Amino acid sequence: MKWSKDILTYLLFVAIAFLIWWTNAWHNQAAEHEGVATAQNAQTQADESKQMVTEKLFELPIEVVGVPQGKSVRVFPSKADVYVRVRMSHYEELSKEDYRVWCTYPSSQTDVLVLHVDANESRSLSIRIEPEEVEYLIEEN
Repeated sequence: MKWSKDILTYLLFVAIAFLIWWTNAWHNQAAEHEGVATAQNAQTQADESKQMVTEKLFELPIEVVGVPQGKSVRVFPSKADVYVRVRMSHYEELSKEDYRVWCTYPSSQTDVLVLHVDANESRSLSIRIEPEEVEYLIEEN
């Protein structure tokens, strides 16, 4: 009886040791896989940050929104230059249809209207517009 009890204790210790080894091996494999994915993401970000940046210029018409019926607004100048900073790899993908320059009808007496830019894409790093403000003339239709 003593002999069989010793064997059962030994087998129990072996089983526990195996479970500990297997759990650690599985955990190390998962951590190694996660580390590879993290390293790949870091490499992709590093490669992207090393790409050269350039600027693309679009000349776009200025839209006036919120004009009441029976009135029209002319802005001076009628077009604005939109400068888009972008990575070289995305330069050819940009088109003027991705951007819109607009200003709102003045709700009070003001000398100038402030221009805004809407972008329908996410590749641009920054957008600059010139001029930032325009003069205007309101006409009755």
